[in-house]
Amino acid sequence: MELLVGIRRMQHAIQTPVGDPAFRPAVSRAVEQLKVAFAEHVEVTEGPAGLYAEVLGDAPRLAPHLDDLVGDHRSVWTALDELEGRLSHRDPAEAVRWQADRLIREVWQHRQRGADLLHEAYETDLGGET
Repeated sequence: MELLVGIRRMQHAIQTPVGDPAFRPAVSRAVEQLKVAFAEHVEVTEGPAGLYAEVLGDAPRLAPHLDDLVGDHRSVWTALDELEGRLSHRDPAEAVRWQADRLIREVWQHRQRGADLLHEAYETDLGGET
């Protein structure tokens, strides 16, 4: 599943009215789907043959930014776990919605930082860098 699809499913799930009995099951399903999508994203980006290794080989100057993106991955996993915890502890629906919304923003920001990094690596001509 694509990360974008997982984000959109989460956005859709938290639009369910909090008083609707379908709210928690919808958010729980969306969390599981987003976890699958995010795991696939991490697999494609990290690792010896991942996208980040390719960027590092092509634009080593961006190594600190790649480290930041890996840090984002840890942060998103933490946020996913926190949201699951809120759901399993039956936290108030508004708290669940707030946490889910925070998670969505965090993943969107991560995607944007990744896109910016790819643009910097492959579309910016610094001259002299091979």
